[in-house]
Amino acid sequence: MQSGGVDPSSTPSPFWALLALLRRQPADGLSQVPEKHPLGPWPLKTLLLLEDSGDSHLWQVYHEGLKNFLAFREGMALSAVWPLPVDHVRKFLVVMESQDLPPTKIIKYVEGLSFISRMVDHPDPLQDPVICHMISRLKCRTGPSNDKYSPVTIEVLRSLLGTLESVCSSPYECVLFRAMFTVAFFGALRIEEMVANHQNTAQPELLYLSDLQLTEGGANLCLHKSHMGQEGFLTQLRLSNEMWVCPVEALRIYVAARPKGEGPLFMHSDSVAVTKREFLTVFRRALGLAGLPPNQYGVHSFWLGSVVTAVSHGYSDDAINRIARW
Repeated sequence: MQSGGVDPSSTPSPFWALLALLRRQPADGLSQVPEKHPLGPWPLKTLLLLEDSGDSHLWQVYHEGLKNFLAFREGMALSAVWPLPVDHVRKFLVVMESQDLPPTKIIKYVEGLSFISRMVDHPDPLQDPVICHMISRLKCRTGPSNDKYSPVTIEVLRSLLGTLESVCSSPYECVLFRAMFTVAFFGALRIEEMVANHQNTAQPELLYLSDLQLTEGGANLCLHKSHMGQEGFLTQLRLSNEMWVCPVEALRIYVAARPKGEGPLFMHSDSVAVTKREFLTVFRRALGLAGLPPNQYGVHSFWLGSVVTAVSHGYSDDAINRIARW
């Protein structure tokens, strides 16, 4: 047989390996997935044309992505159902991102799941607005810098806090950055909510002292808006049994030491707001002193660590969505 596709008698190409893996899925919803047989649901010539529509590397990445997705579902004890539930794909994205995979590969994995779903006339997961937003974030990181962020886990947070006395320039700065690091992790804050991009520049997302309410058993932060545009989003922090990493205790100590008067929540002793550059400088020095590679962490690492921790602890979909503010 002369064709741009693969001879049915030869070693299966990545395209046919992808179809074979799909055929092994137990769900009735995948009965439309074609077999490599002229009497199957699709004519063989049609399948060969479909194979020719993508290069071998593309089918290989799609096959790899499907294998990783199925392994992820098994590892998370998620039901092997088709059509794909969007919450499965959302969690898959978070876990893949936490494993430091290149953003371009994660995007291809999800595009593969989208292709498979459309191939069998199932809903396309890429039509979900939350997944679209997550993919957009990944695409923003596929530029020349090829940034990859590792999540700040609770273990990393403990290590960071242990370095502050050596990294910070004064006891006040230690108190300040202890509060910033713990609140960023437990509150799943984004960088623009904690620090000023530039001094004396309006920044609607930036938290102010009036946005914080300390209570007997916790702390409430009124965020100006969520990342998806929701106004007045309330984040609640609770007391932790481990006082060393407790965000409420850290906030109480910090607010008592903070200069009096309204202004940005996190500021230096001279009442000047902490800037993004200053935050990253202390963060990277703390990472280095803790023996962690600073180039593998970035401004989104605290937020990502919060979401990954929630997923790994089996939080409900609603709870994860609330933490991530998707």
